Amino acid sequence: MYLCGMKIIFALIIYVVAAVNVWAGDKDYIQVDWYPLCTDSVGWNIYSGCFVIGWDNASGIDVNMGRSMELGWLNVVGFKFKTRHGQRITAGVGIDWRNFKLHNDVRFQQDGDYLSVAPYPNGAEPKSSRVKVFSLTVPVLVRQRLFSTVDIFAGPMVNFNLHASFETIYNLNGEKVKESSNKIHPVPVTVDILGGVKWKFIGAYVRYSPCHVLQESYAPAFTPFTTGIIMGF
Repeated sequence: MYLCGMKIIFALIIYVVAAVNVWAGDKDYIQVDWYPLCTDSVGWNIYSGCFVIGWDNASGIDVNMGRSMELGWLNVVGFKFKTRHGQRITAGVGIDWRNFKLHNDVRFQQDGDYLSVAPYPNGAEPKSSRVKVFSLTVPVLVRQRLFSTVDIFAGPMVNFNLHASFETIYNLNGEKVKESSNKIHPVPVTVDILGGVKWKFIGAYVRYSPCHVLQESYAPAFTPFTTGIIMGF
């Protein structure tokens, strides 16, 4: 079901992009702009871009930030509006994967429908324990140019959390043990605050999530905080 859903999402994105291109071909006032950093004209533009690579931390659980990665494409398809005074507003539909790995002294484990954080069994050799979340995102960002090549940006990002899973791996008594599940009940819709600074094609961002990742009835409450690199925005 998950793979089928992914195929449907990508098919819809491709269909929308193709339809917009055909429609825009007859409209002089719409500029189809697939390289927003190269052609950043005043007015409305349709574009695709903005990639992020980050490191996730979280309050409420013992996350190993150095091993917890975020990968995202903020605007698979979107639009932007640029003024003559250095402001730009962007909005679109994107995709995002977030990974929360614990330090080796604790693990995720599931008892029935409830996901908890607990120590490893006595004598276990920990390998990894993580939660992954896949989201369809809708970021709305405002960028302000400060100097000729330096910008700041900020705005909300709505996340439609479509899939989440956990996986714990360790060795016990000479055997590999793997515990995993694709049913860990993410919060369906969350809202984050994204902001940062950009120099030319690359920059740094922070992403704060006041909302919990997983539903409190089924998992411990934790809120993420991410820092990383943003490209193509």
